[in-house]
Amino acid sequence: MDSYWTGFSCFVIGIGLSAACGFRIILPLLGLSIAVMNGYVQPAPEFQWIGTWPALIALATAAVLEIGAYYIPWLDNVLDTAATPLAVAAGTIAAATVMGDM
Repeated sequence: MDSYWTGFSCFVIGIGLSAACGFRIILPLLGLSIAVMNGYVQPAPEFQWIGTWPALIALATAAVLEIGAYYIPWLDNVLDTAATPLAVAAGTIAAATVMGDM
């Protein structure tokens, strides 16, 4: 019964993270990276890289640039154009990170 709830919670976390990636692309991945580094989330073996310092620094830099881009109208339009395919990719990465044992 315990493995059922572990698998179910991973599934719910993955769905929540992939849905959150539709709002901002980088912020959910940054939060996931922070959670992995602090031991709150155990990633799948293939996604251990998300809990490293280089990934955290890259995601934090991208998050600052993403938030700053919303204040520049033309850059906001470019970001909105690229957001849909990038959100799908980010959601897939976030979901696969926490659902790797399924």
